[in-house]
Amino acid sequence: MGQEREPDIGRVLEVEIGLDGLTARARWKPGTRPEERARWNSAEVESFLVKSGIHFGVAEEGLTRLLNVRADEEAGWVEVARGIPPEPGQPGRIEWLTQDSKAEGAQGEPQDPSGANRVDLRDRGGIPSVSPGTPLVRVVPPIPGKNGMSVRGVSIPAPTPGAITVVLGPGAQWNEDHTTVLSRVAGHPVYNPRRRWIDVQPMYRVQGDVDYGVGHVSFEGSLHIGGSVQPGFRVKASGDVVIDGAVDGGIVESGGDVKVGAGIYGGTRGSVRAGGSVQAKFIQQGRVSAELDVVAQRSILHSETSAGRDIQVLSPAGTIAGGTCTAVHRIRAAVLGSPMAVPTTVAVGLPQTVRDRWRSVQEELRRMDGQRSKLRLAIQVLEKRLQVRQDPGAVGMIQKLQRDLAELDERIQESRLELQMIAEDMRQFQDAAVSAHKVYPGVKIIIGNAMYTVIQEMDRVRFTLDGGEIRVSSEG
Repeated sequence: MGQEREPDIGRVLEVEIGLDGLTARARWKPGTRPEERARWNSAEVESFLVKSGIHFGVAEEGLTRLLNVRADEEAGWVEVARGIPPEPGQPGRIEWLTQDSKAEGAQGEPQDPSGANRVDLRDRGGIPSVSPGTPLVRVVPPIPGKNGMSVRGVSIPAPTPGAITVVLGPGAQWNEDHTTVLSRVAGHPVYNPRRRWIDVQPMYRVQGDVDYGVGHVSFEGSLHIGGSVQPGFRVKASGDVVIDGAVDGGIVESGGDVKVGAGIYGGTRGSVRAGGSVQAKFIQQGRVSAELDVVAQRSILHSETSAGRDIQVLSPAGTIAGGTCTAVHRIRAAVLGSPMAVPTTVAVGLPQTVRDRWRSVQEELRRMDGQRSKLRLAIQVLEKRLQVRQDPGAVGMIQKLQRDLAELDERIQESRLELQMIAEDMRQFQDAAVSAHKVYPGVKIIIGNAMYTVIQEMDRVRFTLDGGEIRVSSEG
């Protein structure tokens, strides 16, 4: 009988598994003779690997290398198995759905939308702004990774990717499924990456002057200008505008109030227009209009000023001189005009456009009343014709005239309603008045359609409308 094979391959072969469990290696023990190596085949080596705890990832290539070590070669370590490392997932992230702004001032380079070679260096593009309900940010959830497998056949869990958390400021809100951040108010979207803080700020702050360093400023919300608006530059906001310095030949448009810390100097092109009120220390050579009030602390000089309610100069020596001031309700100042008889026009009462509209609607009503009488007469004539004989054409004409009459009646009703609304406005502003402590010659007072020209200096007077004429009374 031949000699039996030694069953224990572990006597000549040793195996090591890596600390991470992802690799295993084997080698012939030092001193193992070549003929002893040659006694073992691939199946026996693999069986030994299983007994050694290796149940996954055995590499045929590694077994072949291990078994084919040359007789004259010192046997070294050979990788015989490799596991599958876990695949990491993707952490949660923030995806911006609208342009965000992380710096003060206007963004962008000067644009040339006309395609011409000349570029307005004052135009730097608008400040990013959003309306209420605008999607700002989508919070993308983490994507899980894939588990790995060690050579021992044990699953290796993939690391759990971190979810993203964001903090919302008062100007932002979540949508219904808590996946998207929406703007709660109109304003400027901002993001603090360190705190992951998202907000919409209804007021945008510009540090310093609005000049070539900043460019024109346009914003859906309120603006705070830390300096002045320099000549030729525009500031436009849907909300309030607060200017710490002056409006020095610039153009300001606001859907709300305009508050100017210093004065408004229009020069040749500057103007201020507000959907609310305008406040400033003084107005000089300016064009200022407000849907509500215009209030100056010291003076309004050589300016075109209009207000939907009142114009006031608050200082005890506050002066209105030169130019035209127009208000619907009242104009008050300590001084009107100047000792040099500077031409000054002060007008109160309903705007001429409203009075023109009153007359236009009345004329339109008279025209429609006449047209209605003609339609009714035509219908009566056709109805009498039908009493004599059947006429399909007359029936169709009567139906058309009746539709025209119904439409005309509806327009007449709308016009009468408009007249009632204008009449209410006219009654509301019957007490329109101009008052001053001193009025100089050269001042023209207009109330409604009546006019009064001051030809001599007057003290502590009040101008009102009485029976279609301007009445001058003593101001207490």
